[in-house]
Amino acid sequence: MRYDEWRASGREVELEGVRVFVRDRGEGRALVFLHGFPTSSFDWAEVIARLETRFRCIAFDFLGFGGTPPVARIDYAAQCDLAIRVMRASGVERCVIVAHDYAVSIAQELLARRREGALSGIEIEGVVFMNGGIEPTLHRALLVQKLLAGPLGPWLAPVLVTKRTFARSMGRLITRMDRFDVDEHWRGVRVHAARAPRLLHYIAERKTYAERWRAAFRDRSVPVALVWGTRDPVSGGHVLAWAREARPDAEVLALDVGHYPQVEATEECVAAIERFVAGVG
Repeated sequence: MRYDEWRASGREVELEGVRVFVRDRGEGRALVFLHGFPTSSFDWAEVIARLETRFRCIAFDFLGFGGTPPVARIDYAAQCDLAIRVMRASGVERCVIVAHDYAVSIAQELLARRREGALSGIEIEGVVFMNGGIEPTLHRALLVQKLLAGPLGPWLAPVLVTKRTFARSMGRLITRMDRFDVDEHWRGVRVHAARAPRLLHYIAERKTYAERWRAAFRDRSVPVALVWGTRDPVSGGHVLAWAREARPDAEVLALDVGHYPQVEATEECVAAIERFVAGVG
C-alpha cells in the first residue's frame, strides 16, 4: 500500500479542536495500533492489511506526526490523552494495544492510568510491545536524535531532517531495507520535519517518568507480549533482555531483524499478534 492510499482509506476526525487522522477498518475484537518516531500510522499498513479481515484495527497519527497537526503542547501526557480520545470517539470499550518505538511509553502511561482507575469505560486486555525504550537507561539514541533534542535542535532541523538523512538513519536501524519504502514513509515525515525537535521530548520524559512506567510495565494484571527485532542498535536485544526479566510471564518473539519488525518481518508479527489476542480472549 502507498502512503496516499493509506491516507485515503482513513479520515480526519475532529477531537477537541484538532483534526486527527484516524483509520478504522474491520470488525471483531478491537486492536489499537500506536506508531513510533519519526514516522506515522502508515508503519502499520502491511500488518493491518492482514489483520483487518478478522479484527477491528484502529490506527491514528499522533500530534505532529503524519496527517495530524501539532498543538502548542506536545508531550507524552498530550499524546496519551489523544489516544484515549480516539478510543472513546471510536466507541472502543475493550482493546488490545500494539505499540512500537515512541509509543511504548504511551502504552506504559496508559497502563499507569489504568492502575489509577483513570481509564473509565476502556479496558486494556493486553499490550504487544515492539522495539522501544521500555527501560530508558538502555535507550541508545542516534546521534541525529541527540543533536535535534539539544539546544541547537531548532536551528539544525532544516539541515538534519531531510529525506537523505532520514534514509541514512533508517539504514542504521533496519536490516531489511528492501521492505522499507523510504519514499513512501518520508511522505508522512516531511510534513512536520521542521518540528522534529519538539517531538523529541520523549528522550527527557522517559527519564522523568521512569519509575512510574517501569511499575506499570511490571504490573502483571495486564498480559503483555514482546515482539522484538534483536538487531536494532537503539532498542534491540539489550532492551529485550531487560523486558524479559521484568516480565517473565510475557509472550516473547525475538526476531533477527532491526528496529521495525512490523515492516521487516510482517508475517511473523501478524502471527504473533493473532496468538497473543487468542490467548487473552
